Amino acid sequence: MRFYRRHIFFPCLLALALSLGGCAVLKKFHLPGRRHAPKAQAAPPPTVPQFVGTITLVNEAEHFVLVDVGQSSVPREGAALKAMAGNVETGVVAVGNVRRRPFVIADIVRGEPKKGNQVFQ
Repeated sequence: MRFYRRHIFFPCLLALALSLGGCAVLKKFHLPGRRHAPKAQAAPPPTVPQFVGTITLVNEAEHFVLVDVGQSSVPREGAALKAMAGNVETGVVAVGNVRRRPFVIADIVRGEPKKGNQVFQ
């Protein structure tokens, strides 16, 4: 009796495993008469300026500024940051390799950023 159950149980188990796996395999094959409509590409979300810090020192002779980032993350080296006074862009600065928390040194790329300007990425 035990021998008979074993011979019935394993083939049934094998048939069940093969039949369940077949559903996933059939989805991969495309039927010849059926065409799938291309999926619409979603537009990337608009980038929102991220506040980085405030300019605490401007050295116009050496063309660099000192940015106080406070508790926020330090931008990577070479990142372009915009200096803003209210809603007006006063300049663009590039993050340098000198970083000593909470300060970052950035080279002035263009414009005339002033002390107290907010910096955005």
